[in-house]
Amino acid sequence: MNWISQHVEWLFGGVGVLIGFIGGFLSWRAAIRRVRQKTVSELPTAIGNFQAQQQFIRNNAAFLREHPNLHALLEKIFLRTLSFPGHGISDAQSDIERENIELTQLSVFYLGRIAADDFGELLILAGNGKGIGAYKILRGMYERIVTAAFLAKNPSEARIFLEHSAYQRGQLWNRLIEIMPEIAKRYPPEKIQQMLREYEDARAKLKATTCSKCGQPITQDAWTRCALDTMAEKTDMNLKAAYPYCYLIPTFHLHATAFAIDARLYETESGAMSFKETTASDARQAVLYAHGMILRLVDLEDRFFGLGLGDEIARRTEAFQRIWDTSADPQPAPPKL
Repeated sequence: MNWISQHVEWLFGGVGVLIGFIGGFLSWRAAIRRVRQKTVSELPTAIGNFQAQQQFIRNNAAFLREHPNLHALLEKIFLRTLSFPGHGISDAQSDIERENIELTQLSVFYLGRIAADDFGELLILAGNGKGIGAYKILRGMYERIVTAAFLAKNPSEARIFLEHSAYQRGQLWNRLIEIMPEIAKRYPPEKIQQMLREYEDARAKLKATTCSKCGQPITQDAWTRCALDTMAEKTDMNLKAAYPYCYLIPTFHLHATAFAIDARLYETESGAMSFKETTASDARQAVLYAHGMILRLVDLEDRFFGLGLGDEIARRTEAFQRIWDTSADPQPAPPKL
């Protein structure tokens, strides 16, 4: 009996230790789970300004209902493969003419593709009450659409436009070498030499004029002497009319200007000046202008590539007119002057 009782005591003692170990392990797991839940709960469930998002939805419900149709149209235009020889190229053309058209097609397609991305980025900012930020995106979007429209009408300029990339890479390299000479060790010497040769070639091709006073050539960094508003005027008067709203005002916001400061300040009831944390009215304006620009873009891409989307674009244009019609949905106020 003593032997049995001793072993029973040992057995139950071992079970007790085991139960204690399991209990301790489960307690440890539960503690880890609580810490993890607490850590997760401290993270936001979304990024952005919820109140501004709700206000944007209320203020722009008609546009948001139309947006899926715009998105589907953009997918038809840009989610495809370019093929060469493509639309507008015939056997009767010379090799240089055919190449110019192909380079133009690449430029028009990818400038438009980036502008479509700009549109999405603009909506994210506008949807969070960041109207001024949306304006900054609008500037680049407008510039890309105008440039694409200009190149579409001037195919010989596309080569100059694309070759300018070599000049810009050289500019960047020269600046980096100034402040970080050791960066040259990261690249093969032959690659650096090739880049510099391409840079010098592109630099030599930059358009230049002669100074009327000293007779010396005046070079520039831009790929063309044609100003953006002139490009717009030469291609589409609708783009020309949009220049003040889609380029000048956004440029003032993009750079360090007093205009940008003034646009963010308002006077309180006590007469003090305060800073606008959100800019809902600017967000609505930016969406209006961007909506108009995206319709100019899809029309350009459709006509240039012969996509046969005219009827669908007409429906989207009619929707634009209904959405922003002053009798149905007041337009944003004009910019502060």
